[in-house]
Amino acid sequence: MKLIFTSTDLVVVSELKDILDNAGIPCRINNEFGAKLAGGVPMAEAMPELWIDDDSREAEALQIKKDWLSPQPQGTAWTCPKCGEKLEAQFTSCWKCGTARR
Repeated sequence: MKLIFTSTDLVVVSELKDILDNAGIPCRINNEFGAKLAGGVPMAEAMPELWIDDDSREAEALQIKKDWLSPQPQGTAWTCPKCGEKLEAQFTSCWKCGTARR
């Protein structure tokens, strides 16, 4: 198992997990319900972490993460890399198969 992402925001970690799941890369979230300090500040050692199960897919997972973190140009139509559906610029994921825009 390899740690590939951590964040104080569980929603963000879950979004990347969904993208990796759609790419066929098995992964899991650790510290999903991490402890928080007073005032809702998450403790560093309890932040949600995203781990991939198959170490041999690390490079692919890291590239997907890099693409996901890169800002996308606005106003440009795109084609889903998985199913080939043509989509308008406002869509961040394919309505047909659920694949995230890269």
